[in-house]
Amino acid sequence: MLENLLNITNEIDFEDFGSLALTAAEANGDTLRLSLHITGDEYPEIHQNWQVLCSRVREDSLSLGDHYELQFFDDHVLLWPHLALRTSTSFYGKPDNPLAVVGALYQRHKELVGEWLPFQRFLNSEIGLPELVSGGFGMLADGPEPLVLAYEEVMRSHGFTTSHLDPRKPVYWGGNRGDDGYQWIEQKAPAFVLILDDSYVVGEQFLASPV
Repeated sequence: MLENLLNITNEIDFEDFGSLALTAAEANGDTLRLSLHITGDEYPEIHQNWQVLCSRVREDSLSLGDHYELQFFDDHVLLWPHLALRTSTSFYGKPDNPLAVVGALYQRHKELVGEWLPFQRFLNSEIGLPELVSGGFGMLADGPEPLVLAYEEVMRSHGFTTSHLDPRKPVYWGGNRGDDGYQWIEQKAPAFVLILDDSYVVGEQFLASPV
């Protein structure tokens, strides 16, 4: 039924001829239940109230209220932290202008992922980036391989020597109370992302139904 919901929302211009509202988001463990209310001036017959059950949720960032677009992806930068191989990169060298290096890293980050992934998310959190770069060596970042390797390219273009660890499979923090407790578990199943403008849910299964 998710396809039906997406077909309905793709037909309506919510900026001028209807409304798409996220009215509630209820969490229960790694399950999230979203409530949507839809109206369309040119589609008075559509079912207005929908529920989306998001299962095995890995990450979410949601804002209640009006939205203008509903999208669903199996390939998106929001999935990199959960599906992409991971690696970390270190560097060595002395820059002429550390702030120019910081600016170049920021620019490359925005080119790849826009505002979807915060710039600081995968960078070394033990020290500020300008101080780290000025110091001339250290571990720069640990995260999704496509992003970390892009950081490496920037560092090399500014005269640094870099190296990275062999890529490893993505994991998530999970488990069941009563057995071995929570632990790092390898992400084996596919994951998807449901996006409402700049709100989103990353999970393994999404089921929509009219209510």
